[in-house]
Amino acid sequence: MEDIKLILNKSNEFIRRADHMLYMTYPLIRENKLIITIADNICNGMIYAMDSLLMYERYYKRISPYPDEFMIKLDILRKIAVRYNISREHINSILDLKMFLDERKNSKMEFIKNDKYVLFNQKQELKSLGIDKLKQNLNISKDFVKRIGDIIANVRT
Repeated sequence: MEDIKLILNKSNEFIRRADHMLYMTYPLIRENKLIITIADNICNGMIYAMDSLLMYERYYKRISPYPDEFMIKLDILRKIAVRYNISREHINSILDLKMFLDERKNSKMEFIKNDKYVLFNQKQELKSLGIDKLKQNLNISKDFVKRIGDIIANVRT
């Protein structure tokens, strides 16, 4: 049970770091390369929160063992989301950020324009991520991590 709380604390740390970079560091230095770092912190925070919920479910034997693959974990989260009142918006936010960051790794061209990080994915589609979208994702992630923290805090140890 302590492992679950440690992972949730790590999730909170990623979200706090992203919040600080987005609202304090970025406006001060206006470095657009921070967009990717902020997105990565938000994504990692949400993934760690998802992992802590899945470990919680596994601890109480509500789900069977699962492989350590992102899409499988996300599918399991979709199945248990109704039980914990986790909205589709939370799940889509995790998926969107993860897909953008993965596409960035495989992208042949990326550039920054008007406070947006823009890239071409493998299908030659134009994808962008800006500060406004990051603020929206950060708010969604804060709600998601708080909800999972409330679920795990209600456990009697």
